[in-house]
Amino acid sequence: MARSRHRLLGLALGALVLAAPLGACSRGSAGPTEPRRTEAAPAPTRSLAPALSYHLAGYGLEDRATDGGPASDDLADLAAGEPGELVSSAPVTTPDDIRAWRVVYHSRGPQNEDRLVTGLVLAPPADSPVPSGGRPLVSFGHGTTGINDACAPSRAEPPLSMIGGTLRLVRDGYVLAVTDYTGLGGPGEHPIYEADSAAKALLDAARAARSLRPAQAGEDVVLWGYSQGGQAALAAGAIAADYAPDLRVLGSAATAPLLDLPASLHDMRTLPDGVAYLLLAVTGLAAADPALAPDAILTATGRRLTAMAHNRCAGDLLLASTGESVTSVFTRDPLRTEPFASALERQWQYVQAPGPPRLVLQGGLDTVIHQATTDRAVSALCAAGGSVEYHRYGLANHGTVIDASVDDLSRWVAARFAGTAAPTGICATP
Repeated sequence: MARSRHRLLGLALGALVLAAPLGACSRGSAGPTEPRRTEAAPAPTRSLAPALSYHLAGYGLEDRATDGGPASDDLADLAAGEPGELVSSAPVTTPDDIRAWRVVYHSRGPQNEDRLVTGLVLAPPADSPVPSGGRPLVSFGHGTTGINDACAPSRAEPPLSMIGGTLRLVRDGYVLAVTDYTGLGGPGEHPIYEADSAAKALLDAARAARSLRPAQAGEDVVLWGYSQGGQAALAAGAIAADYAPDLRVLGSAATAPLLDLPASLHDMRTLPDGVAYLLLAVTGLAAADPALAPDAILTATGRRLTAMAHNRCAGDLLLASTGESVTSVFTRDPLRTEPFASALERQWQYVQAPGPPRLVLQGGLDTVIHQATTDRAVSALCAAGGSVEYHRYGLANHGTVIDASVDDLSRWVAARFAGTAAPTGICATP
């Protein structure tokens, strides 16, 4: 069991998790409030906000009027909005050298529907120097925490306890936007591992951060993601020019990244609790595409674990999945069964699409995202064109790679904001 918990902390947030163990999420006390849902979600092509009663305190909704009426913490009272539009913000208690706000903003879901997304914005002290164009902005995507709203990083108590490994960038002078992703912390289901909506949530978090005046963020943005967030960061870079032309995205960095989703899920199945990741992927892609019907390929055990995934955090799901296999959870292997196999493959295609300069950071001892799988994925990224810089850390695992790579990440991010040209036409492996 101890080995299983260690591996969980690696995939979920690795060194980013400091004070709050993931198990705390399952107790339903991981955030400022526990939301109350009182209506079913509408059809996927409609806006979720007006039709879904969803109360969310602690994000500043109580301080804003809605359509001239009294303030409300019910997201159902909000009108549809533009991608990246900031709905509300509320300051949270943080270390003295960092300011932070919980935020709610608009994004677009898997069916291009309006979705309300929660997250965090962090900034240096108000009296720190501000460049003429505003503070440089990093938009961050976190690793796997689960699909239950209580597992969202913005709900963590104490605040920032689930993103501790990112704080160095704030202390270096950057504004940091942290998305909870679509449906994790906000209304609707979380389409976990669905790259397109994650990419949009990451870009729209940057837009929302720019609208938060006290943060004083500029239009220059670098995207960064860890594990699940690595998928989001590279996919976001690929769509940024079309989806968010108002942002100047200078690069995408990915640490221990989930790039080739089918290959990584195949690797994870060798872990004692690895089938949990495949179950999360199938559940997430079904949340994104109503045509996918997981119940058709789930066993009774699979349905029981799916119910747990919706009601607890990733830690409990991994523990409950220990000793289970693909054949005990599924009647047919999703990696070999349509339409699931094609849906999983499409997520890798989103990541492969060319974008701004890319940085990939990988641990040699990673048993979750294998170095050999990342090696092959980086080769594919290089073949797709553009600049790809790849660093490997032989003694780092899925969790310790963040500390091992932070100096290289910091230098690379600073170079992008400084306007230093990234290598082009080659795959650079220092």
